[in-house]
Amino acid sequence: MAAQGKSARIPAMNDARFGIFEAAKNAYVFIGREWLALLKAGLIPMGVQAALSFFIEFGLEKASLLEGYLWSLPAAALFGWFAFIQTRLLLLGERVETLPKDTTFLLMRDRAMKACVISSLLFNMGISAALAALVASGEWAQQAGGKSLPATVASLFLIGAVFWGMRFSALPILAAVHYPFQPYIRRVRGMMFSLRLFGLGVISLFPVAILFQIFTTPFVAAATAGQATDAARAGLIIVTAPLSLLIAMVLNAALAFALKEVLGKD
Repeated sequence: MAAQGKSARIPAMNDARFGIFEAAKNAYVFIGREWLALLKAGLIPMGVQAALSFFIEFGLEKASLLEGYLWSLPAAALFGWFAFIQTRLLLLGERVETLPKDTTFLLMRDRAMKACVISSLLFNMGISAALAALVASGEWAQQAGGKSLPATVASLFLIGAVFWGMRFSALPILAAVHYPFQPYIRRVRGMMFSLRLFGLGVISLFPVAILFQIFTTPFVAAATAGQATDAARAGLIIVTAPLSLLIAMVLNAALAFALKEVLGKD
């Protein structure tokens, strides 16, 4: 009986499914309904990202990729804070302007916010490190004439690691609403959940990708033609900042709806 009770509490491993198109559609519906509140919250991370991008582009022209990444971390932390605000609004209906004055509640909320930001930064660092290593392995293979077996194996391993690690993108959302990590990790074992998350990202960002291409093509074309003037570089930064906020907004909302479907089955 004890064994039966324990097995009944552990969710089935094949139960981590969610409707990809439904989650993407719900994300856009939510953003359309709450666009003003989301824009107000997003102005700070968007502005800081633009300011740091200007500084890195024009003040640190000879900086390494690592140095540029380290300078961008404050903006990444603020985007983690934005994910916290958006997640609480989506899943709990919480609005910053109507927070209760209860001290215990505010203390718990503050802890959740810190956990959300820290987990967001850690995931960002992990993915960035894996992608940097993937680029390095590609350069290694290119230097070896494309015939380096160790470089090819390393690239395949890193691609697999990135896909497998996609499930950890949900940790900031779980932290924002005090959901324990262990039940989630147990439920989403295997590669299929990560592949679903990849599909969700592709479907959700397809409209944003079209906008991104429309607005950035003139600046990218100028750079390709060797006409990357300071004005063109500045214009690309100005255009990219709101698009980056929109990308974060869509991905976070779509993932929150997917998790709501998966974890709401308990």
